Amino acid sequence: MSYILLLLLLGVVTLSSAETSSTFDRIRERLESSGKPITVVGHAEAPEAASYLNHDLTQNVPHKVNVSNQITKSIREWTPRLLALDPTCPYYFSEKTDASKPEEDLNLLSYLLGIESNKTLEHLFISILPASYRNAVPLLSIFRCHHLVYPTSTSDTFFHNVKLIVGPGSTELPFEQQSATHSQLFCSLSGWPQFVLVNSAKQSTTFNQETFLSQEKFDNVEFASTNLAPGTCLYVPPEWIVGGQLNNSIALSYILKKIEKPRSDDEPIACTTTGETTIDNVDFDIDDKFNVTEIGLVVYFYQYLNPPMFDKQFDSKEFFQQLQSDRNISQLVMKWTPELTDLIEKTLFNRLDLNQDGQFSIDDYFEVKRSNLLEIQNHVFEILEKLRMIIVDQYQELNATITKFTEQVRAAGVEGTTSETLDALIDELPDAIKTKLAEKNVNVKVAIDKVKQKKPKPTTTKQRVREDDPSVFFDEKQSDEVGSIVNQEDEEEEITAEPVANITEPHRTDL
Repeated sequence: MSYILLLLLLGVVTLSSAETSSTFDRIRERLESSGKPITVVGHAEAPEAASYLNHDLTQNVPHKVNVSNQITKSIREWTPRLLALDPTCPYYFSEKTDASKPEEDLNLLSYLLGIESNKTLEHLFISILPASYRNAVPLLSIFRCHHLVYPTSTSDTFFHNVKLIVGPGSTELPFEQQSATHSQLFCSLSGWPQFVLVNSAKQSTTFNQETFLSQEKFDNVEFASTNLAPGTCLYVPPEWIVGGQLNNSIALSYILKKIEKPRSDDEPIACTTTGETTIDNVDFDIDDKFNVTEIGLVVYFYQYLNPPMFDKQFDSKEFFQQLQSDRNISQLVMKWTPELTDLIEKTLFNRLDLNQDGQFSIDDYFEVKRSNLLEIQNHVFEILEKLRMIIVDQYQELNATITKFTEQVRAAGVEGTTSETLDALIDELPDAIKTKLAEKNVNVKVAIDKVKQKKPKPTTTKQRVREDDPSVFFDEKQSDEVGSIVNQEDEEEEITAEPVANITEPHRTDL
């Protein structure tokens, strides 16, 4: 009786173990039991670009390269908080998920949270690397051949694309075969992902995740199992199959055009070294096409939450006060009218409060999904247009007042009651403009006297817009015109102010 009970218990334990074993572990164990293991060779230090091009990329053999000193040169530790600094990360989604399923419709910010909590998700995050991250990603020295970085034609492009991979917990990379024309280079930025590679070139059977689980024997099937330390890259040749368990890691994946081996070892591929150090200027077949201008305000206000700590949150009144103290906006507004106050405190706040809990916090950005992205874009655009029109109306009113006043000055001079009218007009100017007048030591009465003596001429040039001024909310053609009132003494030009809102350069913290 006890013997039967023992068998039953062992059977339950075995069954339980099989049920909890991951797909990756099961395939790896099946290959190890009957496959033909091979060793993944490694470079303790990155070879010269010419050597790597001729002796590694052309061999079609899996290998590893230690590039830790390059990956960590500008960024010592690639953490989820570091990636979350960029306000566009809530608008990137994984290629491996179904947007129609709410439980899968998670943005990059959600995956970064998963890394911090070591929570395994059903799918990994994999997507084109956000353009805003590229200035922090080094161009590895093994690729610094001029013709690889700057191809002479699109048909010669070596870099197909580069993807960001985020694998919280034990999330897996499904087994897939590489194309015959491209290889792949995985580089671990954080964590220790594990990979299994299978050589399919010598096999008559077409392998995929299902056949790996159903086939009984894997005689003569060459495979390799390896993990990657942070700062190490794994090269997967064309047509090889690769799958992985990501083990709470963050990685890059370079998709690279296959390099054909020279006919003779005496005819190496030429490599002229380039001084390019980051991938900003690399020509990729596929680039990040995300258009931040469509949801610029939501992206911009991400900074209010103090990334990457995200320790701030606001109710509607606190949000309005925070916005009033935002110099990029406050110096544009001449008067906080009830209409403008309602637009910010109610309309804009309610749009940003995506989870409708009465607080604008980082929790709202976790609610950004592909299914509601278009709605967010449309609503933000409408709010942006209303904001633009209110500011336009205020400056048009100011322009009309100044035009009328200058006409009075030409007719009556600047003495007596006209001087009092001038003082009253100056009092109505925005604080930012009055501050600039004081900084420039402008004598407004003298400036008006000049206007009386000489008619202003039409503007012919535009001054350069600083990257840190309120032109973040205006387009390039009209962003300087708001400030033209302050500069009127230096450039005796006709006063015009027709700002048009556009968020082409959100104020964010670059990596």
